[in-house]
Amino acid sequence: MLKKMQVRFKESSVSIGLIMFKILTGSLVGLTLALVLRQFFGVGNFGFTFVIVACIGIFLKLSKAWKYTGVLLFNLFCVMTAMLLRMYILVAPGQ
Repeated sequence: MLKKMQVRFKESSVSIGLIMFKILTGSLVGLTLALVLRQFFGVGNFGFTFVIVACIGIFLKLSKAWKYTGVLLFNLFCVMTAMLLRMYILVAPGQ
């Protein structure tokens, strides 16, 4: 019985950790999009918060079947895309 309880506790803590990791990833994506919308369109505080919450919900829905490796690969893809855009901005002519 103690062994079964330890296994359940481990499974629960792993799933809580995965959900928190997904929420962190969704909030970073949402914060990035909210900052872009605020800069381009002058979105207020309510719209800023709404974009972040909506992105967290969308990301949680999209990544329902993902495990840690899927979320890590998504984060890696986002970082590589951001680095590529930064390089494009730095090298772009017409400054």
